[in-house]
Amino acid sequence: MKKILPFYLIAIFIFSCTEDKSDVFSCEDFKTEDEFIIKVKENKIQCTGYEGQTECYLVQRCSKINTEEWEYFYEQIEGFTYEPGFVYELLVAKESIKNPPMDMPSVKYSLRRELSKKPQ
Repeated sequence: MKKILPFYLIAIFIFSCTEDKSDVFSCEDFKTEDEFIIKVKENKIQCTGYEGQTECYLVQRCSKINTEEWEYFYEQIEGFTYEPGFVYELLVAKESIKNPPMDMPSVKYSLRRELSKKPQ
């Protein structure tokens, strides 16, 4: 018994020091079409949107996060305050708009939670 006690103490010490990842999300946590994670690049880019020439976010969604592939994101994200120079990971909700006005988006995006904000 005395030989086993040190192993139990070491095991308890190791498991008590592991990082708590309860606040870390992945795309697998949100498998619905109406809620997903996006990564927003540190700079916007000129694009042509609903209102003509404008600036768009460059984003990565789920399986494309941390790859070299970025896509244009034309819509605004309600509740999100963008600050140039920071890369964001966001939990975003997507809601369909019934009978939107002409030349307006049929989808509304809103911020559920800012998961991270890192200077680039």
